[in-house]
Amino acid sequence: MKRSTSTLLILLMMSPTVLANSVSATATSVKRLDNSAGLSLENVGVTLSNTFSTDVKAPDAAEKNMSNTTALVLSYKLPDNMKLSLTTIFDKDLENDREGLVRDPKIGFSKSFGKLNRFISTSVATSAKIPVSKASRVTTSLQTGISLSGNIVYDASEHLTNGLSFVYSPAVITNFHKYRVTTSGSSNTQYTLSNSLTAGYDITDFMSASVRGSYYRNFDYTGHTKDFFGVEQTLSFVLPQNFSLSIGHSTGGSALAVNGRESNVKLFDKDLSSYFLNISFSY
Repeated sequence: MKRSTSTLLILLMMSPTVLANSVSATATSVKRLDNSAGLSLENVGVTLSNTFSTDVKAPDAAEKNMSNTTALVLSYKLPDNMKLSLTTIFDKDLENDREGLVRDPKIGFSKSFGKLNRFISTSVATSAKIPVSKASRVTTSLQTGISLSGNIVYDASEHLTNGLSFVYSPAVITNFHKYRVTTSGSSNTQYTLSNSLTAGYDITDFMSASVRGSYYRNFDYTGHTKDFFGVEQTLSFVLPQNFSLSIGHSTGGSALAVNGRESNVKLFDKDLSSYFLNISFSY
């Protein structure tokens, strides 16, 4: 997982002023659309975020990985707690060949069912990939990928401690490929089943902490499976003017050891762990 010291300066210089200007320009375009198409500007949402990530290896290590990720999410609220969204992500490698890559955009639809009772609320979401990246169009011959996910939120404020909550998120992804194997001869992933559990705690009105664990299984077209895990700890801050800041640690990889039987799940791994810093602006 790639997410730079020299680039940290770039990230910070990009923060409030550049992000605000970028979102302001997007909002202006949306306003024109609002005036011409009869859409309600109040229902439009724009989120622009920038994440810098570096692994835990020494700065002069031969296999040092550092990257910068910029994400743009446009959304529109619909009646009955429904929402449409378009997500675009750009990754920039800050080491090695410093290549920039655009991920496949996603068109999403979500619906919140609100609170089922005083403690539990639920929502569902679905999305479809638009295969525009070289990896999807050429390497894997991806035609599209459809995901369906859900969130079950438990507010533990009354039962455990004030400000504590848990979120369970199951998901299934179905991919459609022109060919069953990639250009390098490896099998394409047909299905992915995943589960994640997040524990969040509101420390103050402007600071919160969370721990997230995820486990997912990939199925190829021959029925073979591969298991993966992810662990993330995050400290988040609410900043003025619709900005937010997050710092944290994440690790992940194969859930099983080389022998295929023993667990490879770790909270920290010198080869897999990375630190990240994220700043975002929402309108």
